[in-house]
Parts: sequence; C-alpha cells; structure tokens
Amino acid sequence: MKQLFGVYDLISNKYDDFSEGVLHLENGSCCLWVMGRAETENEINNLEKIAQIYEADGVNLTEKVFGVFVIIAFDKTAKKLNVFHDRSTSCLATYYVVKDDKIYVGTSLKKILAESKITRKMNEKSVEDFYVNGFIYGEDTLLENVKKIKAFHCLSVENGHALQLKVNYPVKKMTKGEALDNFKPTVDRAIEKCFEGEDEINLPLSSGYDSNYNAYIASEKTDLPINAFSIGGKRGKNELPVVESNIKYYKRMQLKSALTDENTLKNFPDIVWRLEGAVYEVGLPLQYELAQLVSKNGKKTLVCGEVADQVMNLYYLQGDRLEPDKKDGETIHYEFSEYPFIFGNFLILKKNGILANSFGIETRYPYLDNDLVSVCNALKSENQKDKRIHVANCNECLPQGVLDNMKKIGGSTDCHSLFENENEIRKLINLIKECNFYKSHLEMIEKFSYTEKNELVGFNKIKNNIRTFIFDLFNINKTSRDNSKYFNEEMELRECLSIAYLAIFEKLFVEKDVDFNKTEINESLYELINIK
Repeated sequence: MKQLFGVYDLISNKYDDFSEGVLHLENGSCCLWVMGRAETENEINNLEKIAQIYEADGVNLTEKVFGVFVIIAFDKTAKKLNVFHDRSTSCLATYYVVKDDKIYVGTSLKKILAESKITRKMNEKSVEDFYVNGFIYGEDTLLENVKKIKAFHCLSVENGHALQLKVNYPVKKMTKGEALDNFKPTVDRAIEKCFEGEDEINLPLSSGYDSNYNAYIASEKTDLPINAFSIGGKRGKNELPVVESNIKYYKRMQLKSALTDENTLKNFPDIVWRLEGAVYEVGLPLQYELAQLVSKNGKKTLVCGEVADQVMNLYYLQGDRLEPDKKDGETIHYEFSEYPFIFGNFLILKKNGILANSFGIETRYPYLDNDLVSVCNALKSENQKDKRIHVANCNECLPQGVLDNMKKIGGSTDCHSLFENENEIRKLINLIKECNFYKSHLEMIEKFSYTEKNELVGFNKIKNNIRTFIFDLFNINKTSRDNSKYFNEEMELRECLSIAYLAIFEKLFVEKDVDFNKTEINESLYELINIK
C-alpha cells in the first residue's frame, strides 16, 4: 500500500516526511511528494516541472497541474507546507490532526492515529450524515479532532497556523460545436493516456457503457494483452454471464472473475478497516472482491470507468450543487443525479480508490481527465443527466454483439448474495438490532429508515395480514408480492450493514486497543458487533 504521511512542527517549522511508495523530489529549497498521476503539459508526474510551477505559483499550482493526485509541497527556505489534491479530491481521503504544536497529515487515518496518539472519540454530529449518505461532505470525519481537506481547498501551514485555502481548478472554455467535435477524440485520448508505458492493460469489466468503452479502446487502439476482471453474485443479481459473452468481441482479452458469497461477508470487518470510515456503500463487498482478485493475479494497475455518469451530468460543476445551502443541524441526502460531483467523488471514487490502494493497486480514471471534464462542461445542456452523447458514441463504436448483450444492471450485487440462506439473513439482522450502536442511535435510524417507514402497525397490520392470507389462498399476484418481499428485505439488509459498518468502525477505531500499523485484520463480524 502506498501512502503519504508527514509531521509538521509548528514551533520549529520543520517538516519530517514518512511517506511510503510515492514519488519524491528535492529541488533546491522545494521538496515534493506526489501520489497518483499529476499531469503537466501532457507529461505524467514530471516532478521537476511541478516543482517549477509550485515555486512560481504557490497555492495556484492547481491551475496548471491536473490529473488525480495528492501532492505535499514543502518550501524549506520559506518554511511553508502546502498539501494539494485534484478537483475530485483524489481517489483517497487526505486527513490531518493538530496536536501538541504538531500537524500530522496524510492519506492513512490509521497512520495518523498511530503516530499522533490522539484521543479517539466518535464525532456524533457526523454519524447522521454518514448514515444517510455513506460519506461526510466537508472537512469533518467520523472522529472528533480529525479533519480532512475539503473539496476545492488546499491545506496551507505557515507561521504556526494551519488553514484550508480555496484554490481554483479551471476548465477550458469552448463552444458547444467545438466540444461536440472534440468529444470522441478527447475521451479516446483520455483512455489511451492510462495505457501509456505499460506492457499490458488491466481493467474491470461490467455490463455497462463506461468499462466496455475502455475495453473497446484498449482492444482497438493498442496491441497490448488485456486482462479483464469482473465480479458477480453467487445468488441474485449477476453480471458475469453478460461479461463472459462480451469478451469474445474484444481482441487479446482474458477474463478473470470471482463471486460474492457468504465468505465475502466474513471479510466485512477488514473492509471497514481498509476504508477507515471514509465511505460505506452497498457495493463495497464487490469492490473488495475485485481488488482482492486483481491483487491475487499480481497486477498493480487498474484502468477504471468510475465517475463517467457524474462528470457528464449537467450539474457536475454547478455552484449550488457543490456548496448546497445547508442549515445548521440539517442533513442533506446527496442524491446521485442531483449532486453528481459530491456523490461521484466522495462515494464512488473513494470506495474504489481506497480499497484498491489498500491492496497495492494504482487506479487510473480516464473520465476525470481535465480535457474531458472541460468538454463535458461545455456539453452539459446536451448531456443532461443521462450522458446521452457518450451513449450515442458508444452505440456507434462498440461491437454490435456487446450492444445486444448490454443490460443496464447496476454494478453492485445484491446484499442477498452474501448469505447462504434466509436463516443467516435473519441471524445478522437480529444481531445488529441488539447491538449497542443500534440501540444508542435508534432515533436516527428510525428517522431515515426505509424499513421503518414501510412497517405497518396496529389495525393496518392486521388488515394487511388478512389481505395476504386471502391472496395466498387464491395464489393472487404471488410473483409480484415475492418480489416486493425480496426488495424490502434487501433494503433492510442494506440499512443493517450500514449500521454494522458504523458499529465495527467504533469498535476498531475508538474502543479497542488495536495495532494501527496492520494493513489487514481478521476479526469476526459477529464477535465485533456483540462486544459490549
């Protein structure tokens, strides 16, 4: 696993870096540490060029450096530290803690906790935001006194003070006509850049447009061998049959696959451990299996299709969707099509990037390319919320057999796929509802729970039971009612796993005496939830 980490002494104005596996440059008084892919004038990770830009432009560096990255820059002469991330806030979270006149900053929460030895306490005002959205937008985290760098900001440390400063991420201006002419060349080039310098291509493949377009460009524009990785569900929703059918339409492609099942659920505490409370989403078990599969096959890079839907949504860079008017104490649900920047970069990108990095995999994101973001920004009224220009381009380019097979099945498998039978489902649900975290947050859970809102009580429940008995007697609409039961149980499972995630986070990151230097853990899900 790669990580940025350093300690800045606010008294001596000295910075000590302890990063692992990242690029480093000392150029005169300027020291740089770069994680990810920072682009300057079509060059990736030219640290000398980045250092020149930093020395000339300071915190305006983000106007000339693009990509998906985190950069720590320290000026030894001016004794100034700046920590930058790209427009998306990168595929990792960047945390910092101020304690005893020192600032601990980096991309690993565990490393910061281990070194700072800060008092660990749940940030209860953030728990509700996390439960509703699966992430926390802004600077707060699930732990008190632990902050993260906000979107459209950098962390600046100077003269004994640490501030988050607003920075600018420009998009290129162009007419709609220019943008339409440039759409296909720009998206193609963005994907091709992710393959440059490689001797093979590794990419996840689903049944959707974005990963298949990546596969098409890899197949048609290179001569490199292609390794495709796909995850299905042992039970319920499963994309694998479509993917297995599609790979025959691509050249030089081999498919490696796995299934989510009851064994995946056993790894749920390790999922929480690796994600460090940054994000929860129903697709986490699938992402975990994907990262594990790629790692087991010895691959270190993965070209992903994440965030295409959001970048091509007309609201992606719209001001009120980036800084919503939030009243004190209000919890906003950042719905995926209404808040595409927030949803895409704080949920989709983080669940993919953090898990992959924890397995030592570098993820690359062509749909976050700045030129493509600029083109899509000029075409926002044409794309609306359904990336229709990209879909039209895919329909023109992708093999007809792929298009015939394509079904818009969500990438996430059902929670049902994690359980061997109905008894195991009820066992986990009942256990979670008996745990301390559930009981102490019951008011919040009932306030937002789909299950609770759809629970019938009193006379209405009696009437519904009689109605169900009559329907069963005459076998009326049984398929529809079975589907409804499955859906309601799926929603209950999703809510319970969210509570399980928070309960496990509290046990591991707050209550237990754990070794934060471990990259993985082997704790029992049931025992962790049961601990009093």
